[in-house]
Amino acid sequence: MLKFFAFTSNRVDLIELQIRSFKKYLQEDFTFTIFNNSKFDRPQEHEGIEQMCRKWGITTHDVEKDQELIDRCNRIETKCTVFNNQGSWSNNNCAGLYACCYVWEKFIVKETGPICLLHPDVFLERPVKLTDYLQDSPLCFIPQTRENLGGNHMHDALVLADMSRLPDAKDIFWWGSLVNGISTDIGGQTYFYLKAHPELIPTYIQPHYYEDDPAVDFHPSEYEIFSINDRPIALHYLRASNWNYRSAEYHQRKTAWLKQRLNLAAA
Repeated sequence: MLKFFAFTSNRVDLIELQIRSFKKYLQEDFTFTIFNNSKFDRPQEHEGIEQMCRKWGITTHDVEKDQELIDRCNRIETKCTVFNNQGSWSNNNCAGLYACCYVWEKFIVKETGPICLLHPDVFLERPVKLTDYLQDSPLCFIPQTRENLGGNHMHDALVLADMSRLPDAKDIFWWGSLVNGISTDIGGQTYFYLKAHPELIPTYIQPHYYEDDPAVDFHPSEYEIFSINDRPIALHYLRASNWNYRSAEYHQRKTAWLKQRLNLAAA
């Protein structure tokens, strides 16, 4: 059985669309656990997330403050601390980085079977059995790199892993910040895990970015299609937390398009 793990953005409505896409397109049994990270900066949204998850039978856990993990993140972060002086996230980036580290280290490393870690705005868009992509390798992810980095790191938007075959899974650290003096995105520190395990030959997920698709009625379109072995499997809505300040009308149009694209227009 495949176990999905995600952490929430501020889009409660996307929880329903995500699990409906799993039910419609995933050709294997699954469970779904969502980590609610609205406790420290959006307490007014916390219960709404819990209600939506109860409606769909989704297990939830709060993302909690773990001082050892916070200290470890802060030691390598060059731009800000994880939490500000008021105890809230310093910014959306820190919220996502910390939540990913927390979910992996406190929960996923305890698993002994196939897992899928993904962003809350990634949706399956065609029939697929995701565990098929773990037959050749215990690890499947979107590779990222930077000029002169000297290798790849993992991006957390969509990750598949067979935990029973993944060596030293506890050593995977999802924070970003500097690697070899070079600024990285979320997951930058996984560079060191991949370097420590050259025996791993991962299966790569290919992201295809559509900056401004002329076929849609919201612009710029800013979405991604994820493919494995050149077969499209998932759609990444992208920037659902609205850190780039798109208008409410923009997201209304984009969400309507998403439902139509996934054939999820009817509840």
